Amino acid sequence: MKQLLLRVPEELHRRLVARARREGRSLNAVATEILDAAADADSGDRRSQVRAAAAAAGMLRTVNARPASSARRRRIIESTRGLGSQIDQLLARERERP
Repeated sequence: MKQLLLRVPEELHRRLVARARREGRSLNAVATEILDAAADADSGDRRSQVRAAAAAAGMLRTVNARPASSARRRRIIESTRGLGSQIDQLLARERERP
């Protein structure tokens, strides 16, 4: 495993530490996950890109969910309108998916 010495603004460090505490994980684990997701955000198909961007933004959580029909999926996506600009952008990309 390689090491990476990274200088970041104090505010960013504070937010990363807070997130790590909330999630009960180490700062290194959180930073590695974010960097990994961000590195994947520009590769793969559109679904992979959306998932990677959401993960990098800290908006992706793993849940056990049943498969949704197309109609149910549209209703779920529609119910999330207005939750914020980042989420709106990610969902707009998802809405374009056939």
